[in-house]
Amino acid sequence: MSRPTPIVPNPVLARFPAEVLEAYERYRETGDPMAMDAVVRAAVLDHRPSCAEGSPAVQDSTRLFEDLAYDSVAVAELVFFFEDLFDLTISNEDLMAVRNIGDLRACVQRKLAEKARNP
Repeated sequence: MSRPTPIVPNPVLARFPAEVLEAYERYRETGDPMAMDAVVRAAVLDHRPSCAEGSPAVQDSTRLFEDLAYDSVAVAELVFFFEDLFDLTISNEDLMAVRNIGDLRACVQRKLAEKARNP
């Protein structure tokens, strides 16, 4: 018996697997930071440039440029994705501090907290 196809909660998530959709819904319903982390990690891999080789482990210390072959265009696309998905703004200044997945998760989490404080 197969699982029913989940309803896509946000059009930008249309190509993501069910577990990412479920994590996004869990984040929206409960604010669970672990669920948001799962969405961020999935998006990082999904937006990874096609020229990148292999599938490295995605850990907080995984570097966007050196380990995942991101360039400035790929980072911009990823940022636009997060801005659309979470309805927030990530400035160039914010991005200057992002070097690895842990930095990116912290940045998104910080922006979401700011948004919650100032709706």
